[in-house]
Amino acid sequence: MRFALLAGQRVEAAPKLRATCPGCGAEVVSKCGKYITWHWAHVSRIHCDPWWESETEWHRAWKNRFPTEWQEIPARDAESGELHIADVKTAFGLVLEFQRSTITLDEVKAREHFHQKMVWVVDGCKNDADRFNFSNMREKIGKDGTAQFQWFGKSTLFLRWHTIKPVFIDFGAEHGFWRILQFDPKTKRGLAGIVDVAAFVKLASSGTSDFSGAGGPASIW
Repeated sequence: MRFALLAGQRVEAAPKLRATCPGCGAEVVSKCGKYITWHWAHVSRIHCDPWWESETEWHRAWKNRFPTEWQEIPARDAESGELHIADVKTAFGLVLEFQRSTITLDEVKAREHFHQKMVWVVDGCKNDADRFNFSNMREKIGKDGTAQFQWFGKSTLFLRWHTIKPVFIDFGAEHGFWRILQFDPKTKRGLAGIVDVAAFVKLASSGTSDFSGAGGPASIW
């Protein structure tokens, strides 16, 4: 968790501080080790949002593409009281979830149901083989910015993210940022579109929730 409440203000972690969680109000303590991303952790060691994952520099870099006031926004279901914290929620209500760890299809669906208006950005560099395999298994990028691909091997990267919400996979500067347009779990064939990161951030920040045309420079931006 990047932000906590200290004297009523949202602050980032610094050594030897205690504050409160902006979601549940419980006490949190700063974690500022030499080899970790500085963050806040619940004293109880149980995060109030069961969907939360440990934040990495990859998460932090993506969040920093958006204003800090849009980052880590709590939301509670009025009827059930269920609490979750969006990685980024724009001023227009669009939620962006930056996902690095493996989650189940049931959790993917649950998050989509809870947030409704959302897109996924997935770290495709967690497994080095995935980014190289994707580059090797896709066809040449067409004039419209799209490329077909055939997925082989044991990785379930695309199977996990075969979903109804827009999914973008970040394979890093060398291998590109891609919108997954289609993927057939049976044939393991798919269609993806190369996306400009800056243009994606601009579009996501603009108030639109229509990513239906996302695929490549000619069709999205």
